[in-house]
Amino acid sequence: MSTIDFSALESILNSSIDFSLTEKQYEKLTGRAMPKDTGYLIRRSALARFAKSRGLSIQVREKTITFVKNI
Repeated sequence: MSTIDFSALESILNSSIDFSLTEKQYEKLTGRAMPKDTGYLIRRSALARFAKSRGLSIQVREKTITFVKNI
């Protein structure tokens, strides 16, 4: 498998202190789907290695579903 090009992501990270990225933004910037396994994404993925090499860590916030009673 070919390597993922993180150059577009790197330019954004260089201009910002903290940065959040949605799955769709990740796909648009890298041309690849974001890994589904959160543990893999944080520790072993190409993105994790990229972040670590730049002194960054990854935090993933899972999707939250809230049920509200209609009164």
